[in-house]
Parts: sequence; structure tokens; C-alpha cells
Amino acid sequence: MSAEGAAGGNERQIAYWNEVAGPKWIRVQAAMEARLIGVEDRLLERAAPRTGERVLEIGCGTGTTTARLAGLVGEGGHVTAVDVSRPMLEAARARLAGRAQVTLMEADAAFATFAAPFDLVTSRFGVMFFEDPAAAFANLRRALAPGGRLVCAAWAPIEDNPHWSVPLGIAIERLGPPKPRRPHAPGPLAFSDPAHVRAVLAAAGFADIAVEADGVELYGNTLDDEAEMAATMGPAGALIDEKQADPAARAALIAAFRDALPTYAGPDARLPATIHLITARNSG
Repeated sequence: MSAEGAAGGNERQIAYWNEVAGPKWIRVQAAMEARLIGVEDRLLERAAPRTGERVLEIGCGTGTTTARLAGLVGEGGHVTAVDVSRPMLEAARARLAGRAQVTLMEADAAFATFAAPFDLVTSRFGVMFFEDPAAAFANLRRALAPGGRLVCAAWAPIEDNPHWSVPLGIAIERLGPPKPRRPHAPGPLAFSDPAHVRAVLAAAGFADIAVEADGVELYGNTLDDEAEMAATMGPAGALIDEKQADPAARAALIAAFRDALPTYAGPDARLPATIHLITARNSG
């Protein structure tokens, strides 16, 4: 999961993904990549990239989805993969070294100008961080060829994702609630409301818009790993950062997460989760 920021208004997101979230992701990179394989499978099945196509990937992160896209479009196709997080792009460059059909861009997809029209714009959890999502998606639509398709994965509501809701409930009980946020503010859950997503894409000029809730399985590791993950990434991790929990409080929370998660995690576990598969077309 990466993010796109905006030099013209998303400076906070750019800073966050370079200074906080990107380094965090790198620390837990192997576990995060493994647990999202099922999400990637579902996204690529829906996106159906074809041999020879030109693909624009938003929020490419460490390049796991990029590598699979490159394999699917083949040597005759091309993948332009965009992110604002320098630490994550460095990992992507190492992973994708020698892939002639991949271009990595450190850029803001909300404002970047792309060289050629694309057949497909896609993203695994990289489009929920725009300050002005309608303007950002209008820019992405301009990058699509007429009839080109948009296929993205975003998180569904937190109540449909117990791997997040259970630790967050514990963290709120012990640390207090997070600061109020405006509805649909940039963040992992910004696209959890299908009506909001449809309105954003319609305002951006897309046609044939659909938002489908899809149950997936996250590939769990050990219970200790899952508890540490919950305290590092996602809403509970963000609350721990916001409240500046000291090491002792954080350790106590991790222990509480571990005690609360047995039905969701363990060796070779699959964690239930729900995503939104978002699809649309450029009718221009």
C-alpha cells in the first residue's frame, strides 16, 4: 500500500510517505508483500492486462504489482509505475532492475504529465491519498486512451476488516479516540464509501463506473507478526503514532492485540478482509 501526494496541495502526504509510512513499510516489507498476494490476484484478474498494452500504475510502492504487470504485458508492452515515496521506490528499483518494459517515476500522479496514452490505469491501494481526488482522477483520465480502463483496489469500511477494527478498538480504549477527520479525508479508508467513489469518478469524467465489495484473504504470518503489524501500519498504528505512545504502552498494546487476534491470525492463517474493486472507462 503506497500513496500519491501533490506538490500543489498534498505536501503532507508526500512528507508522510517519505518520512513515516514509507520507512515503516520497508521495515515490514516481506510480511506486507506476502499478506497482499490475494489482493493482487484479484486486482490483476479484474484489470486483465494484455500482451502489448501500456499500463500506468499509481502508488507502485516496492514494485510487487509492477513486476506482475510487466510479466503480463510482455516485452511488447510497457508499465509506467508512479509513486511519491523515495524509500519505497528504491526498493522497487532493486526489484525491477533489468526490466526494460518498466519505467519508475518519482512523481505525483495528480499533476504529472504522461508521455503517451495508456490502455489501463491501475492501483493496489495507491489512490486513496489525494487531497482533491476528482481533480487527480481527471488527470488520470486524460492519460488514458479513448475507451481505456481504470481498475483499482481500495479498502472497504473498517467494520468489514477485523484485522484493523479489532486492534483499533483496543487502541482507542487505552489511548482515547483519534482526532476528528473530515469525511473522506486522504487515508486508507478514503474510498470506503461507494457513493463517494462513484461521485469522484463521475466528476472526473469517467463512464461505466462500478464499485464492487469483494471478500479476500490476507495471508497471515505468526500471531506475533500480526500484532506487530497492527501496531505499525493501519488505523491502530496511526493512533499509536498520534498519541505518541511510549515504548511500554506500545508493548502492552501489542500484547493485547496478540491476545485479541487468535481467530484472525496464526501460522498459515488467512485473515478475512474486504476490498472495493473500482472500475471505470474513459469515454472520451
